[in-house]
Amino acid sequence: MQDYLGDYSYLGTTLRQNDIEPMPSLSDVRQVLSLYAVLPLGSQEVHEKAPLIKAILLVGPAGVGKKMLVHAICQETGANLFDLSPLNTAGKYPGKSGLAMMLHMVLKVARLLQPSVIWIEDAEKMFYKKVPKEEKELEPKRLKKDLPKSLKLIKGEDRVLIIGTTKDPLSADIKSLV
Repeated sequence: MQDYLGDYSYLGTTLRQNDIEPMPSLSDVRQVLSLYAVLPLGSQEVHEKAPLIKAILLVGPAGVGKKMLVHAICQETGANLFDLSPLNTAGKYPGKSGLAMMLHMVLKVARLLQPSVIWIEDAEKMFYKKVPKEEKELEPKRLKKDLPKSLKLIKGEDRVLIIGTTKDPLSADIKSLV
């Protein structure tokens, strides 16, 4: 996490005094991820006392370090990383039963090998309003219905975190994405 360089936003305090909420600085992002991802995943005692966070969505333009933050969280906590990105799952475990089996296996193994991070790169693709023609063969919306159901199976004692990263959240159905 120390490699994610960024300074505190000194202008942010002045803006907040004038009832304007500034964009979070890189220091703010690092602090929030440390509090809600690294500490609960890294320590069972902290996890039991901290509020239950099952999922985090990182949003930002390409090249700002979303993927690096996911890997940094795994490195800091010693977590196992499971990649359920639409590009990674395309063509694997076909059919509805295959998809359910894949999610069941990933969650079961993630629970057994705690702490675990389930990463979904380009999470907006799973919740597209309309799938672009060039991506129809990848079936990016396969997990749209089953993933929220699986999220409910994560219990308070499980140190499993789902992290989604996206650079274009507005192309998705926002209610489903959240």
